[in-house]
Amino acid sequence: MDGSSRGVLSACVLAGLLLVASVSSAQDDEAIIGYRQKVMEANGANMGAIGDILKFKLPYQKDIAGHARAISINARMIAGAFEKPVSAGKTDAKPEIWKKWDEYKADADELAQASDELAKIAEAGDVNAIVAQVKKVGGACQDCHESFRKPKEQSFRRKK
Repeated sequence: MDGSSRGVLSACVLAGLLLVASVSSAQDDEAIIGYRQKVMEANGANMGAIGDILKFKLPYQKDIAGHARAISINARMIAGAFEKPVSAGKTDAKPEIWKKWDEYKADADELAQASDELAKIAEAGDVNAIVAQVKKVGGACQDCHESFRKPKEQSFRRKK
């Protein structure tokens, strides 16, 4: 093989490696986005369960504390799930997350603290206090979503 052929072969190998790395990176980004969405959906499911218990007066009031603890555990995973700045693709994450990282982490911490408090209040069993704290947990979610999640009109879920 002459020098020219080796140069072409080397260029092809390098291009192939770059293509594989690019595809792998895109797959990694998709997996990261999928993980983030599962963490956030788990919070939504737990908030929904709490809401159903209260709204429909279901006989599961004792379970509110467990749902609150689950939200708190997930809230402590949020910052780690968003450490890699991926805002392109099938995600509603705004780039502001990484521009205002400390604020984002503080919002996740606020959710964890509010849900910890909800768990304590739920264990005591005062329905009025539970409802008041559920509103605070929901407010923590909403504050973060308003700053760091795309509005519903811009959601990737609306684009088909």
